[in-house]
Amino acid sequence: MTTEAAPNVDFTPATAADMAFIAEMIERLRLDGERLAPDQFITLRRGKRIIAFGRIKPYDKTYELGSVAVIEDERSQGLGEQITRELIRRFPQDEVYITTDLPAYYERLGFLRTELLPQELVDKLERVCAAKLRENPVGMIYDRHIEQLPTLADVYRARHLLKPHLQRTPLIRNPAMSRELGFEAWLKLENLQPIGAFKVRGGVYLSLSMTEDERSRGIIGASTGNHGQSLAYGANLAGVKCIIVMPEEANPMKVESMRALGAEVLFHGANFEEAREWAEEHAASEGVQYIHHSNAPRLIAGVATMSLEIVEDLPHVDVILVPIGGGSGAVANCIVAKELRPNVEVIGVQAAGAPAVYESWKSHTLREAGIDTAAEGLATGAAYHPALRTMIDRLDDFVLVSEGEIRDAMLMLARAAHVIAEEAGAAATAAAVQLQERLAGKNVAIIVSGGNVPLDHLRRVLLEA
Repeated sequence: MTTEAAPNVDFTPATAADMAFIAEMIERLRLDGERLAPDQFITLRRGKRIIAFGRIKPYDKTYELGSVAVIEDERSQGLGEQITRELIRRFPQDEVYITTDLPAYYERLGFLRTELLPQELVDKLERVCAAKLRENPVGMIYDRHIEQLPTLADVYRARHLLKPHLQRTPLIRNPAMSRELGFEAWLKLENLQPIGAFKVRGGVYLSLSMTEDERSRGIIGASTGNHGQSLAYGANLAGVKCIIVMPEEANPMKVESMRALGAEVLFHGANFEEAREWAEEHAASEGVQYIHHSNAPRLIAGVATMSLEIVEDLPHVDVILVPIGGGSGAVANCIVAKELRPNVEVIGVQAAGAPAVYESWKSHTLREAGIDTAAEGLATGAAYHPALRTMIDRLDDFVLVSEGEIRDAMLMLARAAHVIAEEAGAAATAAAVQLQERLAGKNVAIIVSGGNVPLDHLRRVLLEA
């Protein structure tokens, strides 16, 4: 976001002398008048005259952007947008929250509606609704991580750094699957990565590109397995301390892999979301750098090298099917594949038993959903702004696959391609089967994102077959 002011106007902090005018305008426009203080406000002035203002309102545990107003005779010049962008730039945390009855206006600025608000803002919305101060107010969020998403040039730099450490994975046309499905089926075999999953690209690039200060602090992440393995693998290469927080019933194969790579593994919570919350709190209290599984720009830049390889190896690719947990793989393909081949369709795939991102994409609203799937890499209970905003803007379609469809896809990969895939790694193949009529005659890249299937899961799938 740029924050250039209109000609002949300047951003200045509010003073105590300005508060009578600001308070009067807030009351007249029925804006938030709770706990007003001059140090919360910035103003736009023409000469000495205030023509617009906005506020960063502090709470005990979070902040809110609000009270944005433009005087009547200066409207329709984009001043409200300018002061909103300047407030975002100055915001003391990356997650910028607002409560508003003008969601369409803020959606144009990149905000998304959200059902995932800090409790203090939930309480505020309840007060506003009870007092009937605004009609149908909603909570919204903007995350500044979206401004740091990698460019195509960043991805080429990432590939240069990764080249000595990770081999290019093959993109192989499978004749049996192509004949059975009625389109050209190309398998991107990320299960052949050193940790058995595509995420290692992100972990290695992030760790090798860290500053000395970042290395000294160490890193922490929450994971059901593959994100944690990627951080552990990269941290081991770079000589960085790494802590991975996992749900208590974690995949033992992935736990041992992380420990073998030198990571400290801690167990908290019954699922990924509970492990993530604990990891974020621990990072904040101990000064360790928390690495989000989908919001870390350098992680996405590394992952996006996968998309670069797909388009280089298959320049006439028509469709890319990508599994979605937090969304880093989908975002990577939206950034790279669509830049290099604008007509390519990128279709996301999520487990029907963990549909949080799918439901958020459909509704354009950040939502939570239950988790009931064996696909550990897709077991995400909530959506996040940068990934969701990118997918809303660029993802062509999004489908859900059932547990039965995933197991059938695992069998298809084993039978037709001699590939062992974990449940999340087979999700894109399950979508290929589901969409085979729509994909007829096309060149389709199917991302086999990982092969770390627990032996008891594999045994169950084979016995059911």
